[in-house]
Amino acid sequence: MTAVTRTVLHVVAHQDDDLYFMNPDLVRSLQDGDRTATVVLTAGEGDGINVDTNEPQRRAVPPDFTRYSTERGCGLRSAYARMATGNRDHPWQREPVDLVPGFAAERFTLVGHDHVSLYFLQLHMGAPTERGTRTRLHELWEGALRTQATLPVHGCTVGEVQHVSREQVIGGLAALLGHLRPTTVRTMDPDPEHDGGRPEFVCSDHVDHTTTAQFALAALARHREAGHNPVVEHYRAYANRFWGYNLDSAAATEKAEYLATYAGLDAPTVCPHGTCQTCGDRQLGLDPFRSTHMMSAAYRYSPTTNWLRVGPGGRLNAFGVLAGRLAFWTETGPGSGDWKGPYVLGDGWIAPTLAVTGLPGGPAELVGLRRQHVVGGGVTVDVVHTAQDPGGDGFNGWQSLENPDWANGDGRRQREAGVPSAAVDAAGRLHVFVRNFDQGISLRRRDTDGGWAPWENLGGSFVQDAGTALTTERGTVELYVPGKNSVWRWHQTEPGGAFLLDDTLKTGRPATGGITAVDSGGGRTCLYFREAGTQQVMAYRQHADGRWPGSGAGVGGHGGTGAVAALWAPERGAREAFLAHRGSRGRLVVSLPDRDKDVSGTHWHESGEMFAHAPAMAYDATGALVVAVIGTDGKLHTRRQLAPTAGSPLGPWRP
Repeated sequence: MTAVTRTVLHVVAHQDDDLYFMNPDLVRSLQDGDRTATVVLTAGEGDGINVDTNEPQRRAVPPDFTRYSTERGCGLRSAYARMATGNRDHPWQREPVDLVPGFAAERFTLVGHDHVSLYFLQLHMGAPTERGTRTRLHELWEGALRTQATLPVHGCTVGEVQHVSREQVIGGLAALLGHLRPTTVRTMDPDPEHDGGRPEFVCSDHVDHTTTAQFALAALARHREAGHNPVVEHYRAYANRFWGYNLDSAAATEKAEYLATYAGLDAPTVCPHGTCQTCGDRQLGLDPFRSTHMMSAAYRYSPTTNWLRVGPGGRLNAFGVLAGRLAFWTETGPGSGDWKGPYVLGDGWIAPTLAVTGLPGGPAELVGLRRQHVVGGGVTVDVVHTAQDPGGDGFNGWQSLENPDWANGDGRRQREAGVPSAAVDAAGRLHVFVRNFDQGISLRRRDTDGGWAPWENLGGSFVQDAGTALTTERGTVELYVPGKNSVWRWHQTEPGGAFLLDDTLKTGRPATGGITAVDSGGGRTCLYFREAGTQQVMAYRQHADGRWPGSGAGVGGHGGTGAVAALWAPERGAREAFLAHRGSRGRLVVSLPDRDKDVSGTHWHESGEMFAHAPAMAYDATGALVVAVIGTDGKLHTRRQLAPTAGSPLGPWRP
């Protein structure tokens, strides 16, 4: 990749959200020298008691909300200083910043590292009222409160309490977006899943996380109107505890070290910044690992690997989402390796992950999730579809396919719709699969006459939001979805037929974040996913008689998170496929088949700069492999084989 300025903005609710849920992506951006800024929306004062939550006598400690917020902020600055410089006590410059009239934030800039900054907005998590109750941030978002008070910390350069309106918060975030011009924005999960193990509705996440994501999306919508189209990433939070952990031991240990610094476990006796009595957040206790939701760094909208394909005219097309709108790039000619775009299209707000399918060489069909605000201030999410025009140069508008839970009056059910998977069979029938509120799978089909059947329930339970669909050489469609402990499979026995659950597929526990299935010839499918806890890439190839192996083949990899892109190499095995994934440094890691067919195994090599989501691979019109990523600079980057043969190396990066 070329050296391009990357600016990454994090918008979080509390002083530890980025450390818990966005690391190691956060520390990689800091280590790579990206311009990195983080906005902390609330004061994070909680119950005001900076004592280990497991301490039996903590209830006897009187709350001090200002002190606790001060000490959490000091802990966060220490963690950032250590991530960026190696020295937790590196000094910061502190100053007030006017965001919009009547609303100022406090900015900290790392001395000698002007590209690293923190913004503290200090909105009260729960400001006391005359009635003896405490307000909540979500009430400000929903309109139940006209203003929310701020909580200045000790030594704050914005010393007065501010009473901030919903509009001022959105406007203030939009102003920061306009000032920083980020190429990537990382924020929280706007629509977290409920606790699927409970008989009643229990949201799995903190309401401040969700509210912060809502404010961030509202500000991003305004920023987009000004012509800016950053990559947007949403991170799961407490829901990480439900699924197979997706950090290996090295990544988890590194993450815990920075959390320990935030908690003040390595703090000096006297605060080096002169603001605290006790540096850091002591509520975490002495063991950062006791919080299981720190064991993953997972996207709310699990990224897919099928977003690169040959379309009309033999040109490769790449598809993504920038600032909530469809973005696509296209080759200037078949196999040219030269690209034009992105073309950013459409209205509304589309989630960052698309399902991309279509007949081979024909127009693409795209399926996504659209978030919309409805009368009364609520939000609804529907599944939407669009098709590329026959020439491959544009798209018609989004068509709503509603939602598997559309008929239910509880809007919270609709908002949990999963990332779609889609496949077109040889007759042109489109199949759209979505995880529903009950954490099973729902299907909607378009027949050969263009008519859509109603949503149907395929069953399943405790499935992840990370499935993949494919059309086999027989013309049937298969769906694979990782669950809690194994991978689920639905398949057809004939084209256009009913979907059957295959209870013979038993895999190891998949990590949260994605799965890939490829047709490996001879009626055999090969699965690739990461093993929970180790992040090793695992391969399961179906036997010729349709049965599945009792265990998978480990094919290595370089750690990291997200789905593994795969393309089958003729006359090779599961270990000799073309494979690519996002490694432990957030960069592309690729394994190509050896020139010698008798040399088996993977050969992993890392290259390029940090990118978002997951990579994609496809053969171009000449038969050469092309691998593509969307960088954190918001640009498409590709590498192409020097020759269209299995053993040919990849050429240089081309933006």
